[in-house]
Amino acid sequence: MSEDDRGLLVPNQLVGNDQPIEGQSIAGSGNFETKAMERAVEAGTAAVKNSAHVSKKRPARRGAMSGDDPKKIVEFPKAEITPEERARRLRVEVERLAGLPVVEWMFYLEEVAKKHGVPPALLKKMIEATIKERGKREHDYKAEDQQRERRARREQGQADKEAARARKEAERIKREQEVRQKKLETVFAEIAELPRMTHVARLKEAAARLGEDLEILIEEFEVFFAARSLPAELLPWPDSVDTAELLAGIEAKFRRYVVVPDSIAVATALWVAFTYLVEIAVYAPKLLFTFPERDAGKSTALHVLRWMVQRPYLAVEATGAAAYRIADRLRCTFLLDEADTLFGRSTVLAHIVNESWTNSGAKIPRVGPRGEVMEFDVYGTQAISMKGLNMSDTTLSRCIICMIWPKLPSEVVDDFNKRDDEEFVTLRRKLLRWSVDNAVTLQAATPEGQFNNRIRNNWQLLWAIADLAGGEWPKRARAAALELETERDEPSEGLRLLAAIHDIFGTREAMTSADICAALVVDTSGEWANFRDKGPISQTQLAVLLKAYRIRTEKVSPAGIRLNGYFRAQFKNAFARLLQKPAREPDIQTESVAKPLRLRGH
Repeated sequence: MSEDDRGLLVPNQLVGNDQPIEGQSIAGSGNFETKAMERAVEAGTAAVKNSAHVSKKRPARRGAMSGDDPKKIVEFPKAEITPEERARRLRVEVERLAGLPVVEWMFYLEEVAKKHGVPPALLKKMIEATIKERGKREHDYKAEDQQRERRARREQGQADKEAARARKEAERIKREQEVRQKKLETVFAEIAELPRMTHVARLKEAAARLGEDLEILIEEFEVFFAARSLPAELLPWPDSVDTAELLAGIEAKFRRYVVVPDSIAVATALWVAFTYLVEIAVYAPKLLFTFPERDAGKSTALHVLRWMVQRPYLAVEATGAAAYRIADRLRCTFLLDEADTLFGRSTVLAHIVNESWTNSGAKIPRVGPRGEVMEFDVYGTQAISMKGLNMSDTTLSRCIICMIWPKLPSEVVDDFNKRDDEEFVTLRRKLLRWSVDNAVTLQAATPEGQFNNRIRNNWQLLWAIADLAGGEWPKRARAAALELETERDEPSEGLRLLAAIHDIFGTREAMTSADICAALVVDTSGEWANFRDKGPISQTQLAVLLKAYRIRTEKVSPAGIRLNGYFRAQFKNAFARLLQKPAREPDIQTESVAKPLRLRGH
């Protein structure tokens, strides 16, 4: 389409016969309201058809033939324009002219009327009718826009009113909660001063007097009581703190009251510093003081830590629901004394210990007393003292286990009165300043060390702290990890069997099942000679134990006879992954040295 043909199309009535052209879409179609427009349309259509009728009577030009004079110009036969096409072109021209200023379209009026074979007056009426229709459409569009704006303003006003009502309601609820909280704090403060044995009775009275749910009131009181027991917030130390000197101060203060080997003293000092960096850590290892008998100093060690770690909370009788609230709201370091009895009474604490190991941001959903779902973030640190190791393997794997032995008569330490003092306050202030100064550096640290998997995760940031201290601390930290983690617990039955088979194979490449069983029972006092108190271990029992590690019997022929047995290559993966432990090499600080696991009696 040429530039003259571009533009909006006029109504279909311009075509004539009161019918639109089939298949043609014409913008702005519709009935004109004025008689002048109808007459203009009829006249224009008639003029176009008359012009077409005249053109039909003209003889058609003949194309050039081979016998004609070659000097004559050969003309291509022109296509005949239909009346419908003429009407369409007229509509396009009218639309184009209607979009021009009046002076301009009046200037072109005569020329365009002559071009399309219509009277100028008629063309003028058509243009004016189109302009009028456009004005009407624009007026309608403007009216619709105004209506939409008014509707939008009404809706916005309604939304503003709803928002204002919601704000007022939220403010009202907030004021009521503040008033309620002040009343509860006053009541809680009074009850907290009373002996513990009277707390529940007083809380029942308060619940009845205030119209509160007793269970909710008890949980909120325990959170209030826990916050009340935290040491007062301190200002950080004014000067920068040397890491090595700080760790030495923590170690000295701890050893002043507790007799421990060097490995436990180092691990404890590093872990105390770690509690001030727990927010930047990915994993939060638990420090576990244990011994199978009483009076070994486990509780004393825990109470000394209370005045050095960040935001300590000594959990004695916290209920399960309150423990979630305390961990989530106070972000404290839980100190669990006599955890063997606590874990025996409640599985909630074990769940918190397990879930608090990873800083994943995940929250634990719990159903409240009124059926509502509440979510808690329990990530954080815990120090635990307990008799024995009455925990699941999952929980133990998240712990740095410190076996504290009773002190000898010759080992003299100061009696600990379980109270705060100026030395503790100074250490906490220095730890605050040190954590602020070094958090970014330690968060980006990637220390090298022994072990892998969960044990490495437990020690990684502790090693980074030791590396920051420099001097002997990197070496001491890795030596402590080796001392505390190597053979810290009894291997499983399967691991004990693999270790025994490792020694039996020696340099041989294959052994029959009968030879392996015979070698296992050579030591008549060993567990395999009286396996599970039912006599020597059999080939079937051997196969069942090894099947758990995807090690199955094969046909071997060490003496030229094919019998059931095993190839050394079948154990390669199990030996490498399960029996290799870092060796105690005091002269090596960061390199991982491995040696086969050695068990007692093998």
